[in-house]
Amino acid sequence: MERRNMQKMKFNFKGIHHCAAVVLTCIDFRFWRETIAFIEEKFKIKDFDFPSLPGSAKAINESNGEDVSFQCISVPVELHHVQKIIIVNHEDCGAYGGSEKFGGNSAEEQKFHEKELRKAKEKISAKYSGKEVIMLYARLDDAKTEVEFIEFN
Repeated sequence: MERRNMQKMKFNFKGIHHCAAVVLTCIDFRFWRETIAFIEEKFKIKDFDFPSLPGSAKAINESNGEDVSFQCISVPVELHHVQKIIIVNHEDCGAYGGSEKFGGNSAEEQKFHEKELRKAKEKISAKYSGKEVIMLYARLDDAKTEVEFIEFN
């Protein structure tokens, strides 16, 4: 077999088939790098599954509990034995209609996402009792130069 332009990268998980968490995020490219950095820094977790679905909590809330949105959680729970399930929604999410849906009222938008995250947490907790479920909301700061993460209790 001919290999063109092959590059090797160090594999850090030899012999390891479990991780600490699953972090379910929206597919939006604007937030994933910052989300990974935040999870690693805030929660000190370097080993987590990172599935992405449009709307994150929206996908869970519209799920029948057996579709791909719940598979994104059940596989890490069952196969990788995760203890934490982290779900992240973000400002200006197109799956929800973007910030325009809220007429530029960022407080209303945040309140809406908090409700969505709480509904998703209820569904997740009912199916995976005993797992810690963490709800995060990512938004831009006033200058639109940094991502702020809000954790809801």
